[in-house]
Amino acid sequence: MIKIFLVIAATTSNFISYPGFNHPENIIEMTTDKGLILEIVLRCGRNSNGQISSGVMSYSKIERLYCSSRNNCYSNAKKAVEETCGR
Repeated sequence: MIKIFLVIAATTSNFISYPGFNHPENIIEMTTDKGLILEIVLRCGRNSNGQISSGVMSYSKIERLYCSSRNNCYSNAKKAVEETCGR
């Protein structure tokens, strides 16, 4: 019974969205729902060659905290974005 629950839980919580595909100027490139957390890929800017530099942060649904790539967590998404992108 526990194995069946784990298989169902593992397969139903993964959802990926690409808001940056429809809106090229959006700071959020991609979000992945991994159950209790969201993984958020950010467009942090462009380098001198015109390539997009990216960063990864997360959101905990249980704790309601945004965590930067430096493992610092905030209740405000803006602070986590700024720390992840180095702004």
